[in-house]
Amino acid sequence: MLASFSVLAAAEVSKQLPAPVSHSVVSVNLFDPHGKPSGAGSGVVVARNQVITSCFLIQKAKDIEVAQPGATFKAALQYALPDLDLCQLDVPHLPAAAAAAGTATKVKIGQYAFAAGARGRQEPAQSKVVVSGMRPYAGSQYMQLTPSIPAHFSGGGVFDEKGRLIGILSLRFIDGQNFTFALPVEWLAELENRRSAGSSGKVSGGLDWLNHALAQERQHDWIELLKISQHQLTHDPTDAVAWFSVGVASGNLKLYNQAVHAYREAIRHQADYGEAWHNLGNAYASLKEYDHAIHAYRDALLIEPDNDDTWYGLGNVYYDLKQYAYAIDAYSKALRIQPENPKAWYNLGVTYDDLGLHGEAAEAYQQTVRIQPDNAEAWHHLGVAYARLGERRKVREIYQTLRKLSPAKAESYFNSYILP
Repeated sequence: MLASFSVLAAAEVSKQLPAPVSHSVVSVNLFDPHGKPSGAGSGVVVARNQVITSCFLIQKAKDIEVAQPGATFKAALQYALPDLDLCQLDVPHLPAAAAAAGTATKVKIGQYAFAAGARGRQEPAQSKVVVSGMRPYAGSQYMQLTPSIPAHFSGGGVFDEKGRLIGILSLRFIDGQNFTFALPVEWLAELENRRSAGSSGKVSGGLDWLNHALAQERQHDWIELLKISQHQLTHDPTDAVAWFSVGVASGNLKLYNQAVHAYREAIRHQADYGEAWHNLGNAYASLKEYDHAIHAYRDALLIEPDNDDTWYGLGNVYYDLKQYAYAIDAYSKALRIQPENPKAWYNLGVTYDDLGLHGEAAEAYQQTVRIQPDNAEAWHHLGVAYARLGERRKVREIYQTLRKLSPAKAESYFNSYILP
């Protein structure tokens, strides 16, 4: 049986900021009409005397100050792009270096990044986060991050492993939970074309529904995701992202024909939507329409040739068709892109087993259990491969491991391969 287990990534906290990040992240302090503190968040220096932050953060503030260790500066709203939640502050005499710009267009789900924020005049802090969700939007990739970060990080920066800015943090409270989103750095260019009328206004438009959609997806509330995505389509039937979300919800509700229709509509309105092509392949595969699935996966790879998940899905289709050589090729390409993919290693092992290549299968299962040492299914398959290779000592060693992980599986293994 091919792998269906999932990979979980734990978040970590980074204790030290790279110097370029530390110098470019500032605190943003807010005051009401009476001069009393009304909130606080963060911002990122993007040019001389210019700080980017979240419009949602500052929308009700009468006055704004920007702080860094040892100094505070008056700030004023310069440009606003409220529909995309981006506001630029003018901060005269701010002695801070601008953040180095990266790109959000190449970010992948599962990728680690660093969220940075500041409080008052304290040194900025940084937390390691994972890109857990993503949608193409307004020319870049709108990102969801996990785990949730402290409230004062809102408006701060998201940086890649080289300390380059890839997004601006936007925190939202949705359905009783905190969610962290990242506004891609590519959107900053739009600010120069949008002068503020003197107020940041209320954030509205596309991001509101999209934030709720990503929140429902994270909570696996597929019925609610379907509902709000279909509602968005009543406002804009050409919204490729809304069609994509209908596909995601439908697929998880096992409404695969509906998912196929939704992904096809997403592609109709955005032909280069690589993830929609990928998910269309998944939906066709679930319907066992393998020729259509292969076509969709191949088109996805024309757009994103380094997408290991697409190569993995293509490998599964070829396996189901018993085209094992093609399956091995697809799994191998997935593993060249992402060597730590336990599902691809496991399914590669299963494919080799079906070909009677038990030595190669054992090597693949070894990689699986290296990455997932608690994967009893992979340990069992490794033990079976060793039994077929006549390696009795290793067969007994794996029995001891299985006893700790799955007594029932260990008992079956014992009766079949140790004392049949």
